[in-house]
Amino acid sequence: MLAGTGVINDNTRMDDRDCAGCTACCEGWLTSTELSMQPGKACTHCTPRGCAIYASRPEIPCRKFKCAWLADRDVIPEDMRPDRCGAILMFDRKWNGWSIVKAVPTGACIPANTLEWLMAFAREKKIPLLFQENLVLDGQYTGIRNRGYGPPAFVEHVKRAIGPEDIMRM
Repeated sequence: MLAGTGVINDNTRMDDRDCAGCTACCEGWLTSTELSMQPGKACTHCTPRGCAIYASRPEIPCRKFKCAWLADRDVIPEDMRPDRCGAILMFDRKWNGWSIVKAVPTGACIPANTLEWLMAFAREKKIPLLFQENLVLDGQYTGIRNRGYGPPAFVEHVKRAIGPEDIMRM
């Protein structure tokens, strides 16, 4: 339940699914410069009961973002809700010219059983999977590493892509 709002229900595509206490997208696993969110640093408005400013939350990213679990009820099983499966799934994403499924862990890495499901899904749908690992040093999140699953050309492209961990700060 969200503070002072009850259940999120303003997205017409959500049918009868709602966040029902899941705040994974607000807990800092997704990044947002607007809300200073990054792995290990939740949105300042995220509370144990949900969003403290739900009624006046910003359009981007809050009102626009819908994880695949919410948006694709017919495709994503109930147990793949982000707070249950350990990953936030996103469909209809683009990455360096590829149409992909993207998965972001709700911790350091995506649990093995969730990753197995995602890989099977990617094979079945014939769409590449881009998934993240959150890099941790001395208990602090220090960056992300993208990993790819799918056609060899895609996997090679992901391996050769420059990521935040490849950039040296001066």
